[in-house]
Amino acid sequence: MTQPSAAPVHAHPAGGIPKTRELPRSASCRGSSYRPPAGALPSLVFDADKQSFTAPGGEETAGLVQQMDRPLSVTFQLTRDCNFSCAYCSEPPGITTRTYPEVLAMLDKLAGMRRIILSGGEPMRYTHFWDVLEYCQPRFEQVVLSTNASMITRDGAARLRELVDYIDITVDGPRGPHDRIRGNYDMVIRGLRRVAEEGIPLSVICVYMGSNKRKIHYICQTGDIFDAKKVKILTTIPKGYSRNLFEDFTTGEELNELERFLKTERQACGWRPRITIADWIKIGAGHAILIEPDGRTVASPVWQKPDCIDPFADLHAQTVQQVWACYPYKGAHLDKYLERTMVVLD
Repeated sequence: MTQPSAAPVHAHPAGGIPKTRELPRSASCRGSSYRPPAGALPSLVFDADKQSFTAPGGEETAGLVQQMDRPLSVTFQLTRDCNFSCAYCSEPPGITTRTYPEVLAMLDKLAGMRRIILSGGEPMRYTHFWDVLEYCQPRFEQVVLSTNASMITRDGAARLRELVDYIDITVDGPRGPHDRIRGNYDMVIRGLRRVAEEGIPLSVICVYMGSNKRKIHYICQTGDIFDAKKVKILTTIPKGYSRNLFEDFTTGEELNELERFLKTERQACGWRPRITIADWIKIGAGHAILIEPDGRTVASPVWQKPDCIDPFADLHAQTVQQVWACYPYKGAHLDKYLERTMVVLD
C-alpha cells in the first residue's frame, strides 16, 4: 500500500501569535463653547480617556480650594421617580421636583461649573429631560448622564451622542446576581449596547455587595466588551433602602484583596477600561454634593449624620457661591475628583 506523503509543515507568519488590530476608542461628539471662570479652577484639565480631572502642575489640594468659588462637580437629581426598585437604592422616591422654570433657574445658578451629572431616580423619566439636556449645553464643560439605561432607545442613543460627554450605567453582575440586586438585566444590557454602538463614551458602575463580590470580574469583562472608559466599583452606604442591607463599611484588607485580584485579572485578560475602587473611609466624609429635586443640597456620604447625608444648603434659595461657602468638605470633594483618594488600576 502506498503510504501518504507527509504534509509539509508551514511556518506561521507571525510565529504562532495571531495578528490583532485594536479599533479606535469612543470619544465625545458633544461640542461646547464653555470656558471656565476663575473660580472653577481653569488650571485643571479634564482627561476624557480617564474620565477624571487632573492638575498638570501638581498643585496641592489646599491651594486649589482657596481659588474656588463653586464646586468642581455636582450630581443634579432631576427626579426621584424610577422604574427600577434596586435593593440598595440610596435615593428612593419621596421628594417632589420643583417646577420646570425653577429647575432651569437652579441650572443657571450652577452655570460655569466644570461638570454636572444628571441623575435621579431615573433622570430619563423626568418630563423635561431632553429640554434640560439642551439647556445644559453652553453652561458646563462636562455634561454627564447617570442612568439605568432601560429607557435608551436607538433614536435616543443617537440624540444623546450630541448632548452628553459620557454616560454612567450600573451593572451589578452577570444576569443572576444583577437581577437579584437590580432586576431588568436584559433592559440594562440593551441600553448599554445602544450607547456603545453610537460610540458614546461610558463608564460601567457596580455596587460591591455580599451577593456579587465573587462576580466583580464579570462586570469588568462587561465593561471591556462595551468599550467602557472606566469600571467604577462602589461600596454600600447606610442610606435609603441600603440601610436594610448595610452591616459595615467595606474597607481595609477586603478591598486590598479585591485590588490585588483585579490587578492580576486585568493584566491576564487584557481589559482596557480603567478600574477604580471607592473606599469611603479613605475618601473621607461628604465628598459628593447632591442637589435634590427640590433644591436641598446635601453632602454624601456622611456616616456621622442621620441618613448618611449632611444637608448644608438650598440651591433654590441661595447662589452657588453661597452654597460653596457653606460646604464643609471642600478638601475631600477635590481630592476625590482628582482621584487622589481613589484606588486606581490603569
